[in-house]
Amino acid sequence: MSHIDQQSQSLLYHNKEKTVVLIDIPRSIAEAQGTPDAPSTQSLYSSPPLEKPHQSIEPRSLKAMQEARARLPSEGNFISSFPQDLLAYALAEIKAEHSHGFCSERRMAPAPSKPTGKKRQRSSSGTSLAVETKEKLEPIETGDFKEKPEATKDTLLRSTVAQHVVKLRNPRILPISAAVDGYEVAQMLDVADQVVSNPFTQPARLLVLDPARGYRIPPRSTFLLSKVGRREALLFGSAAYKLFPEPTMSAAPGQFDFILLDPPWANKSVRRSKQYQTGRRAADDPIDILQDTLGKHLAPKGLVACWITNKRSTRDTALQLFESWHVVMLEAWAWLKTTVHGDPICALDGIVRRPYETLLIGRQVDLAGDRSDDPALNELIKHRVMVGVPDLHSRKPCVKTLIEPMMKDSSNYRALEVFARNLTAGWWSWGDEVLQYNWEKYWSEGEPRNVT
Repeated sequence: MSHIDQQSQSLLYHNKEKTVVLIDIPRSIAEAQGTPDAPSTQSLYSSPPLEKPHQSIEPRSLKAMQEARARLPSEGNFISSFPQDLLAYALAEIKAEHSHGFCSERRMAPAPSKPTGKKRQRSSSGTSLAVETKEKLEPIETGDFKEKPEATKDTLLRSTVAQHVVKLRNPRILPISAAVDGYEVAQMLDVADQVVSNPFTQPARLLVLDPARGYRIPPRSTFLLSKVGRREALLFGSAAYKLFPEPTMSAAPGQFDFILLDPPWANKSVRRSKQYQTGRRAADDPIDILQDTLGKHLAPKGLVACWITNKRSTRDTALQLFESWHVVMLEAWAWLKTTVHGDPICALDGIVRRPYETLLIGRQVDLAGDRSDDPALNELIKHRVMVGVPDLHSRKPCVKTLIEPMMKDSSNYRALEVFARNLTAGWWSWGDEVLQYNWEKYWSEGEPRNVT
């Protein structure tokens, strides 16, 4: 029997336990722009859904396969971090129980291409942004979107490494008039390296005059447009205490009940495409900075989720983060990427490429007293599979709908997403591309239909 979530239109199918979920990626992001009191009525422009799997790049001969396997330890210990039998079972269940398509109808429209000209702007704090002086729009290319990143990239929000001291600027609170008239700033640098918050129950508009652009700021959302650096971490911490000065039933001042990480793990193909800065283990490595910073901002028994690749090193690093924050792993979710017909985009057991990414989820254990009765220490790791047709490069499913049932109070909790590329209603978002998909040209009015 097909289970359709009555509250979330982005969940096209799920079983009773929600261990198998079919999620529509653009709709999950669009849905997270609104609240029950002010639901989003817009659709996010997307890439065409894949009709067939990617061309295989796996070794064809036995000798080539053996040589590829022999190289793995020196090239990152490529591993299967998720039980493959569960992936196959999830696909079989959805195909047997769900009679509709594997994604909703998508809105395709012109998207920003490689700019015809740029100039550099630098704030007093040292953050440097690439600003397009001319803008050319062209239709999104079909096919493998990772090979044509320039067709989907908004380079306006790219930050580079800053060497200057970041001033601890007070948070900028958008006025209620921003919902109707918009809030104007002369340039994007005016809101860089500063926490900006829309505290109201209605969405606001951020209007940048040079170049002329509008951005949608969801209800009760807060963002920090900056790189993840040590000086920026001080800015973040100061703002967290200022905007969360009082404790809640579950969190102390300045703390969050849920922290989501999507680190820019070092990856050869990503570095070649120049999509974004990939983290390397260095003095200014963002993972080390977050390890030192976020522990004190995680609420007691708070949840942490971290996206990893299928390299052993990323899993090990994520678990080191968990351990440093006294977080015990509870669940592992796989985002299994398929075509519109439900076929994996590549082989489940591929040597070179796997069709899924993994989200590790853990909860902080009780740091005081006897922890023998702490549920987090006595639960086996639970596995879930999210099946979804991939969209533009770097867009992942928004997991807000799936995470909220795990919160103590799903209607009143504090959440933070780091390395975010879009805002989420009610959440904080931090990263140097944090407004990328909130640019108004990525949105249209009305809801798309389901693919049948």
